[in-house]
Amino acid sequence: MKLIIQNKNINRFLQGISNNILRFMPGLEAEIKKTDVEYSPSDYISGTIFTSFTLSLFFGFLLFFLNYFLKAKIFIEAFRSGFGIGLGIFFASTFFLIFYIKILSGKKAEEVEKSLIFALKDLLLQVSSGVSLFDAMVNLSKSRYGQVSKEFEKVVQLVNTGMPLEKALERMALETKSEYLKRTVWQLMNTLKAGASLKSAIQTIIIELTSNQREKILGYARELNLWTLLYMLFAVAIPTIGAVMLVILGSFVGFSITKTTFISFIFICFFVQLSLIGLMKTRRPVVQF
Repeated sequence: MKLIIQNKNINRFLQGISNNILRFMPGLEAEIKKTDVEYSPSDYISGTIFTSFTLSLFFGFLLFFLNYFLKAKIFIEAFRSGFGIGLGIFFASTFFLIFYIKILSGKKAEEVEKSLIFALKDLLLQVSSGVSLFDAMVNLSKSRYGQVSKEFEKVVQLVNTGMPLEKALERMALETKSEYLKRTVWQLMNTLKAGASLKSAIQTIIIELTSNQREKILGYARELNLWTLLYMLFAVAIPTIGAVMLVILGSFVGFSITKTTFISFIFICFFVQLSLIGLMKTRRPVVQF
């Protein structure tokens, strides 16, 4: 998705607006840095505003054209409807693109946590064999551990450019959203500063992360019982009992049950079921042993 504006005057104008937005949303800059977005925070906000304005202009003009030329509405009514839809699309798309950064950072953290324990076991094996910590990180960056390898690759690049290993690890901890990786890096830094055994520290980290992930699985299993009960309620109980109650109320109160009412009731139950399935999927912990 191209977000950089080529026109220098427009870019300069939007840069001022984006800098003001970042002042009121300080956490947004940190979220952007935690993703693999290739733009700076101000550039991303500028591109978001420009993209949202383009979409709102297109759909607003399209609705105005349809109302004015095809439906033969008067100019003021067609303009109001087009402007209203365009304004709504502008705010909706801007909110979505800004919120999408948080989704990206969360997905990146999930990808890190998928392979982190396997990467740490590999790191433990190399350190136990006499390989230095930095050389072990170089090997991890060249391995197939997904996002974890990419994170270690950034550390290796920073060290190769002259940054101390402790500073590179500290930057890695600050820029990641994965609590597991952040905890791992801080413990490695403390071990390096204290001059303690890296082997014992990595073993402790692996045991702690494995224990935490098992606790997450147990917590999700307990939570899943409630979601399953709610799903069965809306999948079986409410559609059947609710349909019967509508028929009974219709016969006693005189409430007429039309085909549209019945279809709307079934559609609402189906929508709630889909929402519960999506919620259960998002709540599922991303763990691998």
